[in-house]
Amino acid sequence: TPTVAHRLKHAEDLFFKLNLSHAKPLLFKKKSDKEWVQFSFAQYLDEVLWKEKKESKDLDASKFAEAGLFAPDAFGTGKVYDFVGNFKVTKVKFEDKEVGDSNKAKYTAVKVYVGTDDKKIVRLDYFYTGDERFKEVYFKLIDGKWKKLEQSEANKDLHAMNNAWPLDYKPLVDKFSPLAVLSA
Repeated sequence: TPTVAHRLKHAEDLFFKLNLSHAKPLLFKKKSDKEWVQFSFAQYLDEVLWKEKKESKDLDASKFAEAGLFAPDAFGTGKVYDFVGNFKVTKVKFEDKEVGDSNKAKYTAVKVYVGTDDKKIVRLDYFYTGDERFKEVYFKLIDGKWKKLEQSEANKDLHAMNNAWPLDYKPLVDKFSPLAVLSA
């Protein structure tokens, strides 16, 4: 059963979004006064929400201090940088190393948490087109590679930077892809 329903209007188009869970939205587009048709959320992101973002390119998250690309905010003793660039992110890198797997991902947010000890955590929020679900995943540079963290590990590192970060934090969306587990 849906927990939340939203009516969304973009120009002349009317949409109805049902959140069956935070991770799994269902979207319908009004076709006529009496007819609504299901509409792909990935298509909605590309054709409606990101319509003005004409350019698609890789994001180098190591440029987190660059104004216009990221917006800084205090995060405990460190800082958090939110991606604010005006382009669609196709892949996330940190210098020359890829962060996460961009295959079938439509990035909705990229955050870089930086501690006073220069420790960095990268958070990727994305819509995974493989199972049509939202994900929230954390990465840390370990032995020269960006490693996906278990939520408990991410919570420990983020709590060390900002003691307001709960050690038992759980994302409202998926931490991993059930589809990837089944196909492995």
